[in-house]
Amino acid sequence: MKRLSASLDFQSQHDGSVLLEVAVQNEPILFGLWTVNVRLGKRTLPPVSDWTKICEHTERGCEYIEIELHLAHEYRLQRSVLLNRKDQVLLLADAVLADKGQSNATLSYRSEFNVSPKLRARTSAEATEIDFRPSSRSAAPPFRVLPLALPEWKAAPPTGLISGMLSEMEGILTLHQETAGRSLFAPLFFDLNADRLGKRYTWRQLSVGENLQCVREDQAVGYRIQLGQEQFLLYRSLTSLASRTVLGHNLIDDFCFARFDAETGVDPLIAIEVTGV
Repeated sequence: MKRLSASLDFQSQHDGSVLLEVAVQNEPILFGLWTVNVRLGKRTLPPVSDWTKICEHTERGCEYIEIELHLAHEYRLQRSVLLNRKDQVLLLADAVLADKGQSNATLSYRSEFNVSPKLRARTSAEATEIDFRPSSRSAAPPFRVLPLALPEWKAAPPTGLISGMLSEMEGILTLHQETAGRSLFAPLFFDLNADRLGKRYTWRQLSVGENLQCVREDQAVGYRIQLGQEQFLLYRSLTSLASRTVLGHNLIDDFCFARFDAETGVDPLIAIEVTGV
């Protein structure tokens, strides 16, 4: 099994950014500042606190950490990192949460990462994901990143409240999302298994049910991800505790990452209840 590691330093910065390093076989593929900018209409929502850790958990080979930052105008940013070494996948995600009522303004989110200069982005005119492959004479490990909240195909209309784009320029990976909703979830899902990059992959946003009704994606979101023969489920609640169903699986958690099989159903790998969502 290839050695994977991820480290997060959220105490040395005071501008809403954190220091991130993700390495494969001791070779960094992401490093430096993980920055964020959140706007409500024309107003920037700057941080009004330092980061605090609200959860750290290890279960069934998955390592998970979640930190929180208070923003202006009674918003919060919850940032999570999930590393699954067995399946060689990584999740980097932000949840922007409103602590008071609905606003008519558009909620905009933008984050940036530094990618190793030994890697080159391979983009597509049709698809929204980005592959990173080693530059000439480099042995840097390749990977693929999927923007789960966005449609797989650029020509597809937005599936709900969310629109946006994943892009790369001069070694900076940028995720931009906008929503007319109250809150948003911005997940990036990394496939770090080089042998799997040539196999079929896809992702879909799932319907999430509560009291026999589909909830809005500013209340909860679910995604199915296929990487070769492996399929995964990701769920995130954006409200207070509620009993919901996705892919026939009942959840009362704030966060769940699971394997999925059409015959055996959902097999949770890690489930988190975060106080104060």
